[in-house]
Amino acid sequence: MMIRTCLIAVSMLVLGACSGLQSYSGSGFAPVVTRGHSADDWLDELHATRTMTPQQLQQELGSRQHDFRYDPSESNRLRLVLLLAAGNEPVRDTRQARKLLEELDTLPDSPDGQELVAILKQFLDEQEAAARKLKKLSRQVARQNTRIKELEEQQKALTTIEQSIQQREIPVENTNGD
Repeated sequence: MMIRTCLIAVSMLVLGACSGLQSYSGSGFAPVVTRGHSADDWLDELHATRTMTPQQLQQELGSRQHDFRYDPSESNRLRLVLLLAAGNEPVRDTRQARKLLEELDTLPDSPDGQELVAILKQFLDEQEAAARKLKKLSRQVARQNTRIKELEEQQKALTTIEQSIQQREIPVENTNGD
């Protein structure tokens, strides 16, 4: 009787544990899930930061830096790089993201991780190119604004000269009635 009770209890425990498992896909293979180690997971984490306040973002950055400092794994590195490269303004630091990517010894094992690294590098290249272009355009605008001020001053001086000349040319009216 005792064995039967134990057998029922173990069966219920096993069935209860199995109920939380995902079913197999149509391919017949069990899905492999390793939390925090796929591009989907890293992008989901980045997406979750979109609604954070600047203070929460700073805390998230501190947490990811801490995680990376104590476990410089590929996963922690890419989590930090994503936040630095594509995070919202208070935590964005493309130079640090580039440095961390360049220090990556090997590409991730998974194809999606390798693709993510390639996309991040391309994204950072484009950001740097855009920053250079913006800097160049800002210098051009500054030069043009300086030139506009010079031309406005010249116009003002010419207007003053023109008014002075016009005042001298006003004919003196003949008061003799001729």
